[in-house]
Amino acid sequence: MRHVTTRPAATALIALCLSLPALPTGAVVILDSTWLAQGGDQDSPADGFSAHVALAMQPQFAAIFGLHDGTSYGGSATWIGNDRDHGYLLTAAHNYGADADPSAWVYWSRDGTAYDAVALHIHPGYDPDDDSTSGYDMAIVVLSTPVTDAGRQPRLYAGRDELGRVVTITGYGSRGTGSSGEADDYYDFDGETPAAARNIVDEVDGENGFNSLIIDFDSEAGDASIMGDAEPVDAMEGILGSGDSGGASWIETRQGWAIVATNTWGDDSVYGSISGLSRVSTQLDWIASIFPGIRTAD
Repeated sequence: MRHVTTRPAATALIALCLSLPALPTGAVVILDSTWLAQGGDQDSPADGFSAHVALAMQPQFAAIFGLHDGTSYGGSATWIGNDRDHGYLLTAAHNYGADADPSAWVYWSRDGTAYDAVALHIHPGYDPDDDSTSGYDMAIVVLSTPVTDAGRQPRLYAGRDELGRVVTITGYGSRGTGSSGEADDYYDFDGETPAAARNIVDEVDGENGFNSLIIDFDSEAGDASIMGDAEPVDAMEGILGSGDSGGASWIETRQGWAIVATNTWGDDSVYGSISGLSRVSTQLDWIASIFPGIRTAD
């Protein structure tokens, strides 16, 4: 099941289908040239994402989680640490709809362990009926047991210099290319895996959303830029689509890799699209009020 959150106006986020249990966004939509170079074609469209899957499978991103509804992945999350009895995941509030029921999903680690949830904390600044709160579209899931297979506890970014930084977006979901957009044909449903792409933060707390980081999807031809540099960051340029809201965006710091934002929304999934990420650095007090054991980096 795939749903899309759209942002049709420059300063507004309109969430579709609010009665549904999830509104995931954040799939990897990639450059046509990279898709072709990796073996993608009309007969085997899913084959063109091997580099992006390999990026998501690197050890620094071991904390990736998928939200599974019993049929397929419909959302993403990221493990941020354990206490003695529980694991804690950072995700998107809109993955839970009006019911706010953490048991709506089974939480699968990247390495293949299923976890159940016992509690859910929605960010107090998030209102699903108020477009202006999309930058606070965050939630923390409390798991029934500690997480044991997600590598070293990741850091959360505590700096304030996100503008112009390279981010790596990660998660589960449907995929696509810049010319055609996303489609189920690009996804291997028999071997569901996370994928990742890179982009550059072109706006922080600007006209596209308070407490938001904004990225755009540049084409190889340099003719689709909405903001910032017109050229792709590199061959791994990508944008959010539909399939995994709540996945993490990461930056590299002096202390190692750190979670800088959660994937929140996208206005489309083709060249020239933009996506919004909910900024983590300004929300560390709220996160620590639920899970005091966070690690940070600046």
